[in-house]
Amino acid sequence: MTTGTLRLVQGSPNPNGAGDAAVYLFCGDATAAPITEIIPAEGVQLPPSRLPLARPVRIKLLHFNDLHGHIAGFTAQMSMPDAAPRPLRVKTSRGSTRMDADFFLYPRLPAFIRGPFIGQGHVPIFSRLAAWLRATRARYADDPQVAVLAVSAGDDSGGAIFDELLGRDPETYQVHAGYRLYSEMGVDLGGLGNHDLDRGALLLAHAIRQETRFPILAANLTGDPALAACCCPAALVVVKGVRVGFIGLTTPAQIRPEPHSLRRITDPVAAVHNLIPALRPLCDVLIILSHLGYSLNVRSAVVRCAGDVELARSLPPGAVHLIVGGHTHNALNETGLSADNIVNGVPIVQAGKFGQFVGEVDITVQQIAAVTYARLRATIDLPVDEAFEREHVRPLLEQVRPYRERIIGRAADDEDLSVDAVCNAFAAGESALANFIADALVTQARAHGYPVDFALVDASNVGCGLRVGADISFGDWFDLMPFADTLCLYRLSGQQLDELLQDNAQRMDRPDQPHTERGFLHFSGQIHYAVEFGPAPGQARAVEIRVNSRPIKDSLNRTFLVACSSFLRGPAAAWEEYARRNGSQPVFDLQQLPQEYTQVCVRDLLVDAITAHGGVLPEGGAKRDGRLRVLSP
Repeated sequence: MTTGTLRLVQGSPNPNGAGDAAVYLFCGDATAAPITEIIPAEGVQLPPSRLPLARPVRIKLLHFNDLHGHIAGFTAQMSMPDAAPRPLRVKTSRGSTRMDADFFLYPRLPAFIRGPFIGQGHVPIFSRLAAWLRATRARYADDPQVAVLAVSAGDDSGGAIFDELLGRDPETYQVHAGYRLYSEMGVDLGGLGNHDLDRGALLLAHAIRQETRFPILAANLTGDPALAACCCPAALVVVKGVRVGFIGLTTPAQIRPEPHSLRRITDPVAAVHNLIPALRPLCDVLIILSHLGYSLNVRSAVVRCAGDVELARSLPPGAVHLIVGGHTHNALNETGLSADNIVNGVPIVQAGKFGQFVGEVDITVQQIAAVTYARLRATIDLPVDEAFEREHVRPLLEQVRPYRERIIGRAADDEDLSVDAVCNAFAAGESALANFIADALVTQARAHGYPVDFALVDASNVGCGLRVGADISFGDWFDLMPFADTLCLYRLSGQQLDELLQDNAQRMDRPDQPHTERGFLHFSGQIHYAVEFGPAPGQARAVEIRVNSRPIKDSLNRTFLVACSSFLRGPAAAWEEYARRNGSQPVFDLQQLPQEYTQVCVRDLLVDAITAHGGVLPEGGAKRDGRLRVLSP
C-alpha cells in the first residue's frame, strides 16, 4: 500500500456478537500521512447511507476496559467452607492495576462460587458481564430499531494469574483467557492497551489469531509486521442499516521497548486527524475506542501526548460522536452522562477497571446521530450467567490452578513481610522484604550475565505482603508482584547516585505526614546511608552514604550499572508535580539516565531466588542489616 491509502476488506463478525452485522476493516498505515484514498478489495463495496431514517434506530453500546485478566476474583484462605473470606488488602494503585479486592468479596460465599481451589473461592466477574450482555441482546433480539454492540477499550491482560497461561512465546502459549471469553460472550470490537504488549508483539499477535473472533483496532501503531497482520486502524460495523465506524488508539505511555523491534506508537491525535476526512463520510456514527487515558491532568496512570479530553478538543465539530476510553481506570458517568465529560460536544465514557462496571451508552440515529443516554452498572449487582461460568470460565480456573497453588518456599516469621507492613510502612524505612528483593535482583541479574553493581526497588512495585510464617505459593508472589515488568539496567555516576539518594530522602514517608506514593526506592546491600528528616517536610537529606563500605566521595566519578524494574516511579507523578510546583526539592529524573531494557521478567528472577533459598528467609537476605537508618532529630 502506498502512503496515504488504506485497503478496505470484508471482515468476519463475531458469531456470538451483534446479530445480522456486517464488518468492514480499513487496513494499512494511518500514521504516516493523511488518508486520501480507500481502495476496496475485489468485490467489496460499502453500503450507502440510509439517513434520514423513517424511524429512529438506537445503537446500544456496552463497554468495559482494563480488565487486566481479572476474569474472576480470588478470595483469601478460608478455614471452613462457610467462613467469611479474609479481605485481600493491597497497598496502592499504579495506573495499570492494583486489585480492589473488597469489591469482589461477600460476607458469605454461596456454594456456586466456592472453589475450584482447595481452601479458596472465587467470585465470578466476567460471567456477570456476559449475563448482562446476553440479557440485553435477548431483550432487543426482535426489535428492528435497536442494535446492541459490545466493545473492550484495551488492557485485556497484564496483572492477573491467568497471564501465566499466555506462556513466554508462541511455543509455550496455552490460552489468552480474556480474548477467549470475549469471543464466547460476543464482544464485537476491541482496542489495544499498553499492557496487552507486556509479553511482546509476537505473542500478542499469536493470541489474537488463536482466540479473537472480533477485530482489534490500533490506528497509531506502526512498524510491527506481526501486529499489522492482525490489527487494523479502523473498522465499520453495519447493523440495523446504520454504519457505525470505530477508530482504535493506543497510549504511547508505559510501552516496554522490544530489542530489534521497529514498532512505534505514534501521536494519537495526528493518527485520528489522518483518518477522519476519509472515514467520516462513510459513517453515520463515528466512535473512538481509546486507550489513551482520560486527560493529561489525571495521575492514576502516565498519560502521554494526549488524553481523551485533549483529543476531543482537537476534533472538528460533529466529526466524532463518542470516545470510549480506558487506561486511567476512571469510573465516568456512574449515575448518568455528566456535562463535565462532554468535551467539544463529544461525550467521553470509561468504566473503571477489573470489570467493576459495565458501561452503557445509547446513540439515537435518525436524521443525525447523538448520544442520548450513558451510565455505569456495578458488576457485583448483576446476576451470574451460570451456564457461561460452568462452560467457559471454570475450565480456565482449573487450567490456572497448578500455577496458583505451586509452593515455591516459605515466608519468615517477620512482620516486615506482612500485608500490614507493606501497606503502612514499606516506604518509611528499612524493610526485610525490600532487602530480600533488592539483593536477589543483584544476584539473579549477575547470574544472567549482567554485571550490575547494585539494585534498586521502587516501593510501588510491591502491591501486598505475605502470610508470615506460612508457605508461599506462586499465586501469593504473583499477587505481591502481578505485572510482567522486566529487568532494566541504568548507568549513573557516583555524583548522580548522591543526587538520587538526596532525592530519595525527600520521598520517604515521614512519621508526621500522611503516607502517599512518592516513588521511594529501596537499595541492595552495596548501598548504606542514613536519613535526617529535619524539622519540616522538604528538609530531609541523605547522610553517611557508603558504597561497598567506602564513603561516596571516593566514587563520585565512577560509573555504576544498576538493576531495577522496567516500571519505575509511575505512581509518583502526582507527588513529583507537587514538589516541582512548590520548589521544595529538585526532582531526580531517572529517565534521563542511559538505560537498557532486557526481556527478563523480574517476577521470574525473584521466584528463582525464593526457590533457591527455600523461601523469603533471613538466610536468603530477608532481614534488616542497617543499610538504611533514620537518625533521631
